[in-house]
Amino acid sequence: MLQSQILSVLPRRMLASLWASAETRLTLSHFTANNHSNATSPAFLCAELPVRYMHMLRLLSSLPLDALQSPMIKHVSHRYLHDLCTLLHPSMQNTSSRAFSDVMRRLRQRQATSLIRLRYALAGSAMLMDNINTIGLGIQFLTEQHLSWPDRVQEVRPVEIAMQAADDVRQVCASCLGKQPPSISITDKGSSQEMHYAPSALHRILFESMLLAVRAHMTTAATTTSTSRWPSLSFMRKNKQRPIQLDIFGGPTSVGFRLDSPAPLLTRDTLHDIPRDPIGIPIAHQVLSSTEADTLSKHGDEQLPNAEWHVWSGWRAAKTMASHWGGNLDAMSVDGLGTTMYLALDRDLNISERYPVYNPSRRRYNPETQLEAFLDAISQQQSTTHQYQRPAKDHSISLSAAVASAVAHA
Repeated sequence: MLQSQILSVLPRRMLASLWASAETRLTLSHFTANNHSNATSPAFLCAELPVRYMHMLRLLSSLPLDALQSPMIKHVSHRYLHDLCTLLHPSMQNTSSRAFSDVMRRLRQRQATSLIRLRYALAGSAMLMDNINTIGLGIQFLTEQHLSWPDRVQEVRPVEIAMQAADDVRQVCASCLGKQPPSISITDKGSSQEMHYAPSALHRILFESMLLAVRAHMTTAATTTSTSRWPSLSFMRKNKQRPIQLDIFGGPTSVGFRLDSPAPLLTRDTLHDIPRDPIGIPIAHQVLSSTEADTLSKHGDEQLPNAEWHVWSGWRAAKTMASHWGGNLDAMSVDGLGTTMYLALDRDLNISERYPVYNPSRRRYNPETQLEAFLDAISQQQSTTHQYQRPAKDHSISLSAAVASAVAHA
């Protein structure tokens, strides 16, 4: 099987080195027009992405043994090891720009489906999912900036992006809920000055925030109208006169957004959850049908064409995006009073990206030991003592031969 082949040929010392290596913290300034080619070059991506992939596995290694041996976690772990082989292949840095970009697109698709699987598997592990989302977002941002030159970090007008996000939200809600959504009033209170940001990231943060507000407004209005008593109905009628209002403030060091809605958020809106449409129906369940512990289908991750969009749906994803470059997204929701969301984005382009802090125990920390324990847990051939048997000629295999062999059998 592919998993056994990868675990047999990848040099353990190389994996342990990636496991213990520190990430390269980037800033938005690395992705501006002047520095874009350096931060997203094939050489940098082939060196940095394997480190971040191993850090994803390092996070998963904190799970108990029974969780590590579940089909979902084993599938994701072996997928990351397989993609790591692809990145380390000697030919990657010497391939054509078009071929390299094609590989990056496939890796992005597989990364998205892996994160969706983890959202199913780890829905109850909030802190772990926050850290996984943080590293996953950094991986997505690196590859996105390599592939999407028109969407590079650039000067953007917050009001224009907010208006586009509001239109998109209303279209989505009208399509899914079958009725006209409430309007979103946008007021510029001194934010006409442009800021540097990735347009797609700012759009997505505002889109997800507005989507929660509009959906909660429509859901609350429908529920109250059909089931509420007269006092509540009277209050709702007054509340319906309040529009959903987005105020945008500009300042010398930051840009702020305040979104006011008359309806409180739903209970699960601010929790980690699987991707859902505005009605609440899961929209990424196809990945479960292609998830097996001992098989990595070449086409299984292509069953969800919009995985890269769906994986970043929801409040927690928007909060991760906002905080990645020093910003903050928060919400205050009170029954009977409504919801106010606050988004602040820093103008400083030199703030390092957010990344989970890794503090291993000094008494027990040994990269090779921790790695061996993790590989033992996800290995298909489990012994009664759960001890991983290292191949006799493990370190005699050259890196070139190892990754070439793994990719050849993919």
